[in-house]
Parts: sequence; C-alpha cells; structure tokens
Amino acid sequence: MTISRVRPWLAAGALCLVSAVAGAASGPAPRQAMSDALFTGPLAAPNATALPKGHWDIEPYLIDSIQYASFDDDWSQTDVKDSHALRSVTLMQYGLTDRLSIALLPTFGYNIPADGSTSSGPQLGDMTVRAHYMLHKFTEGEPWPTFSLSYAQGFPTGKYDGLEGNTADGLGSGVLESTFGIFTQTYFWMPTGRILRTRLNATYTTAFDDASVSGVSVYGTPAGFEGQIDTGDSYAVNLAFEYSLTRHWVPAVDIIYSHSDGAAIRGVQAANGLSTPIRSTSGSSELVSIAPALEYNWNGHYGLIVGADVVVAGRNTAATVTPQAALNIYY
Repeated sequence: MTISRVRPWLAAGALCLVSAVAGAASGPAPRQAMSDALFTGPLAAPNATALPKGHWDIEPYLIDSIQYASFDDDWSQTDVKDSHALRSVTLMQYGLTDRLSIALLPTFGYNIPADGSTSSGPQLGDMTVRAHYMLHKFTEGEPWPTFSLSYAQGFPTGKYDGLEGNTADGLGSGVLESTFGIFTQTYFWMPTGRILRTRLNATYTTAFDDASVSGVSVYGTPAGFEGQIDTGDSYAVNLAFEYSLTRHWVPAVDIIYSHSDGAAIRGVQAANGLSTPIRSTSGSSELVSIAPALEYNWNGHYGLIVGADVVVAGRNTAATVTPQAALNIYY
C-alpha cells in the first residue's frame, strides 16, 4: 500500500469537516435542542458521560489494521509489504450508578503477516475491564464540560510467547497494563444552530510488572530465548468532534497523538549449548493519526459508525490504515 491508497480515507475526513463548515457558513438558524441530537460517538474517544443507573450499552467493533509502511526514527517513511491485523473488540458497558459505569472489552483476532502466513484460527486477545466515574455533567447554559476519571485494567489473556509453531497466533502482551484517563465532553452550537459535540481525552498507560518471555514472541525474540520484557509506559491525547448534520447523520473525526517509551528486552539466548546474555531496547515512538467517520443513528437506541484511523505521521512506528465499523446498542 502506498500513500496514494491512504488519500481516500483522508479525503473522506475532509469531506466530513467541509460538510460541517459549509453548514456553519450558511448563517444563523434556530438553536438545535440537545434532545434532538443523536450520536453514536467517534471511533476512538470514549464517552465522558456515565450511563444512567441500570442502563447498558453494547458496541461491537470490526477492525482491520493494515500496515503499509513504517516510520523511521527521523519521521521518514519506508514502504513495506501489506500486513493485516483483523480484530473484533466489543464494548459492554453498564451503569452501576448515575455517576459510575463499568465496562468489559474482550478482544478476538486473526493475523495475516506480510510473509503470507496466517493465524491458525481466531485467537483470544487481551481483555480489558474499565471503570469511570463522572465528577460533573454538562448542563446547557453553563461553561463547564462533563468531566470524568477513568481506570482500565488490561489482563494478559492473549497468547504472546511460545509461538514457534506459528508467530501469527500472537495477539497478547503478557503484562497487566493499567490505564489512567481523564475524559471530557462538551457541546457547542454552530451558526447553523446545529450541535458540535466535542471530546478531549488524555490517558496514561503503565505496566506494573514485566512480561516473562520464553521462545518466539510478539516482541521479536527467537527460539531459545528466556527472559523479561519491560513494555514501557505510554500516553495519548485525543481530540474528537461530532457534528449533528441532521438528526440521523453525523460526521465525526478523532485527532490523536500518542507516545510510547518503547520496550526493553533482557534475558539469555540458548544456542549450540551456550547461553548468551541479551540486552536491547526498541527506543521511544510517536504517532499522529486522524480517524474520520460517518454515523447513522436510527434513534436513541441504535446507531452505526463507519470510518478509518489513518496514521499520518510518526517516528519509530508502523504506518497503518485501520478501517472499522461498529454497531451501538443502548438500553
């Protein structure tokens, strides 16, 4: 995949934004009621608003992450043969109270590496449990956004080492990862009178232990390796917009910056009866991605979103296009 194959996704995002701007330029109009606006949510930024007590929300995602190039340490891009990481991620969320929501996010996947091999079948990935507490909820006429604190715990349920039989079967990380988040959401009324819903989220992820690795792993270790992987910390900032173009149609976009400290490998490599100490680091990485999408919301209970997350710049990371679709069901 070359950059020319990425441009249609960026054009789709530009079209979403142009639709909103063109509408905003048409002059003042009656102010849209919040109850009239239907949203599914953008592709990436979680909702800061807690579910009402006793309500639940299910949102299954179908995702294909296509790596078509890699970004070098100097932000330059090198083309590579396409690889695919097919994923099914389902958000299952429940309102314990009017302020506290809990969620479970199981992951399944299937890998198609650039060498033409494939996973031996659908594989279980890591699983995440998330809780977020809403400190304040936006009220029309006041300046303060909805503000929530989030904690997510990732569990290493996916296979990540011992992959001598098939490296494509690796979907896990091997570590307990904790993610701390600050989620915000507010509403703006454009000159058209239509609502622009905006989210600004920040997260920080850390692992409180190292991954114990044996043999071939998702971290690139070979057969005969025994050791530990320090996956390093990471953080991300996500600015997202949804424009209520009509009651049912909503163009949306996420703009994401992410930084990772990189992984450190330490252990021993057994070969020919000898054990050689191994020490290496992958170095830090950064990326900027844009995720345009289009939502269709039938009513307050059902919505569909289709779009793609495109890595437009990066350093020491993969260049990917990730088409995805999700159906949101709320009750």
